[in-house]
Amino acid sequence: MALSDTSSGLLASLSDDLAGAVQRASRSVVAVHGRRRFPASGLAWRIDQVVTASHVLERDSDLSITGPDGTQHAARLLGRDPSSDVAILGVSGASLSPFGGEPATLKAGHLALAVGRPGTPEPIASFGAISSVGGAWRTSAGGVLDAYIRADVALLPGLSGGALADVNGNIVGMLSAYLAGGDPVAIPVATLSAMAERILSGGSLRRAYLGVSTQPVELQESVRQLLGLQQSTGLMLLGLEPGAPAEHAGLLLGDILLSIADRPVEDGEALQMALGPGVVGQPTPIRFIRGGELRELRVTPAPRPN
Repeated sequence: MALSDTSSGLLASLSDDLAGAVQRASRSVVAVHGRRRFPASGLAWRIDQVVTASHVLERDSDLSITGPDGTQHAARLLGRDPSSDVAILGVSGASLSPFGGEPATLKAGHLALAVGRPGTPEPIASFGAISSVGGAWRTSAGGVLDAYIRADVALLPGLSGGALADVNGNIVGMLSAYLAGGDPVAIPVATLSAMAERILSGGSLRRAYLGVSTQPVELQESVRQLLGLQQSTGLMLLGLEPGAPAEHAGLLLGDILLSIADRPVEDGEALQMALGPGVVGQPTPIRFIRGGELRELRVTPAPRPN
């Protein structure tokens, strides 16, 4: 067999495999009708619930979805977190096919597919590769994700809220064109499911709040050696809101924050990352320096005011 014939056969086989992966992933992908323009996409999270990108919902009522079988169902908004671009819809009279779990072997360089269903009879898709798989990340909208995926797939119109899938058709994340200023980003399914659970428990993802204003300060080498510290900077408290959690717990102006819940806070970004939903309402240890001495107390962060 000639080389060109062999290559043609391999390409045809790969093409068929990718088309099959799109069809498998699309079983859990729906069209979401929540804006004036063309529909967006969403993922069946439970048989009667859909997760989608919050930014594609331009209204809170008069919502609906179209399932893979072409049947349209009324939907209602159960909760959303715009800063993380996640919304959950309850669907009336539907029996959807929820997506499965995320493969543990997801790595940069793996081939990936973007799969959506923006009101078309058949799904739409684009093809690329995983660029990176990252840990905790603060989005451009101010939300905090404990993990994210970047991929070089083309975000065709209507793909936000749709699936990032591997070459076997397993859904590995929900796509968003909003979180990184238009660049393709996906929220991994494990992170997505945890966020959805938190949103359903309170209607939104509650961010923690201390009521402080801070400024990074360098820790002198002599102080670091005396106190046995590894980090080189901390956050000095320049302002305390009256009655806020920080003041209530006994923090004072001039205190230098070192860590919250054992997470070092060396700048404002690190402080925001430490104040995630998991510490809201929970007595949380804070280490700080006061008068050259290392101290610790517990603060109970409140939900961030709207």
